[in-house]
Amino acid sequence: MKKLLYIILSCLILTACELETPNNGKLDGNWQLRQIDTLATRGTCDMSYSYIYWAVESHLLQVRDIDNKNQKILFRFEKQGDELMIHSPHFVQTKDELIPLENDSLLTPLGFVGIKDTFLIEKLNHEHLILRNQRYQLHFRRY
Repeated sequence: MKKLLYIILSCLILTACELETPNNGKLDGNWQLRQIDTLATRGTCDMSYSYIYWAVESHLLQVRDIDNKNQKILFRFEKQGDELMIHSPHFVQTKDELIPLENDSLLTPLGFVGIKDTFLIEKLNHEHLILRNQRYQLHFRRY
């Protein structure tokens, strides 16, 4: 009888816990930037030989530019439907030191419009991701 009571109490305790986990679905993971299209001019920049990576997990996005001294920038983001709202960028100085970015000079070459940006998710599957903001269309492949 005591065992049954302990099992029931354990189940109640576990079901009472509420963990909030974001539903990023297929967006979570590691992505390599392969191409940037400029919407106004219809120009295309092949980025397949660059080493720019996005790592997405929970509410954090890390953008890593290995070609540029392994520069790392952390963002917070919210995903609502097909929109990805990115904000609060911080430059990773060391593993323990983050510096808030106050201008977009480091972000523009990576395809961002500003320190706050909203992307429309045009395509998202297990291999490819295509994002579009007001100026660029970014093409990624999962790795």
